[in-house]
Amino acid sequence: MRLILLIVVLVLHVVFGLLNIASLLAIHDINLGFAVYTGPLGLILLITSALVAVLAYIAASFSSLRREADTAKLLRDLDSVRQSLDSQEASRFAQLQAALDKRFAGLDLQLTQGRSAVNLGKDAGPSTAQLSQELSALNAYLRRKLGD
Repeated sequence: MRLILLIVVLVLHVVFGLLNIASLLAIHDINLGFAVYTGPLGLILLITSALVAVLAYIAASFSSLRREADTAKLLRDLDSVRQSLDSQEASRFAQLQAALDKRFAGLDLQLTQGRSAVNLGKDAGPSTAQLSQELSALNAYLRRKLGD
């Protein structure tokens, strides 16, 4: 958009210069404050205004590049934070899985000890078998969900 605007401004300068070439090339006294020169004042002013337009375009381009560089830096920082959070989350899941494995191992041990105690005293009832089956199903479900 800025480039199109710059091209339009420069084309208008050229058209204006071509339409008024005689006036632009007319010789005038040019007072610079410390010296007086003679030359085409209109042409000097036209060229100066075109240079100001080009310099404004260059300054806007540098500003845009600086803004894009800052955005890229911010995106890199956010990506590093995301990776750090992902690794922390993975370690928390690993800790949770280890704790659940330990707990299930303890429950399995209690269940087998309970079965052996029941088998010594009397036959195992359907409640112990049902509990064992439900515990196994819960263990399998949690392993599937945690990705083991």
